[in-house]
Amino acid sequence: MSDHSEMARFEALAEEAMSAIYDARGIDIRAAHEDALYNIGQALAVARMRGWTEDIARLARREARIQASFDARFKKKRPTTP
Repeated sequence: MSDHSEMARFEALAEEAMSAIYDARGIDIRAAHEDALYNIGQALAVARMRGWTEDIARLARREARIQASFDARFKKKRPTTP
């Protein structure tokens, strides 16, 4: 399997995990979030190993969006005390 194919496979697995989170039907949301971050991290590792700067930047942004999306949707916001 070529590095581009492997990177694309990991990216697709991350997207699949994120889709499972949004469907939220009988799945462990935290495990799906961890799967998404793991797979996007693996894709990022391939891009870094090969020095593909555009892919590194794109995947790093995607990783940040995955985390931000999870945080916004599932982390409980604590009320601030006056």
